[in-house]
Amino acid sequence: MGVAGEDWRWGRVDEQPFDHYTDASDRVVVLKRERRHDEAEELLLWCIDYVEAEAEFEKHQKYGHAAIAPAYYRHLGIVYRKDGRYQDEVEILERYVEACRGLGRDPQKKMSERLERARELAAESES
Repeated sequence: MGVAGEDWRWGRVDEQPFDHYTDASDRVVVLKRERRHDEAEELLLWCIDYVEAEAEFEKHQKYGHAAIAPAYYRHLGIVYRKDGRYQDEVEILERYVEACRGLGRDPQKKMSERLERARELAAESES
């Protein structure tokens, strides 16, 4: 038996001015629009860590519904692609796929397709 959901608190929540990763969505959009990619990356990595920690917690709950929210990985992949950081994009999208598989779930098809394209771009940039 796990900890009741209302008793769980992510240990790194105080690193950002948000109570939950879903509260950061609007800020992510603003940072991307303003091309403040370093700040967007920092916030998105925090969100992704939170998503994964919450999913891991839910996985062990009797009535939990563990899932991986792909939006944060996608947003960070976009930031990396715009900056020409194709290998970083590949790595964050692979992290998404692995997180899904760790929960016994299939990644979204669009995310798998995006990963394939990122791999192509990374290979081209190395040539």
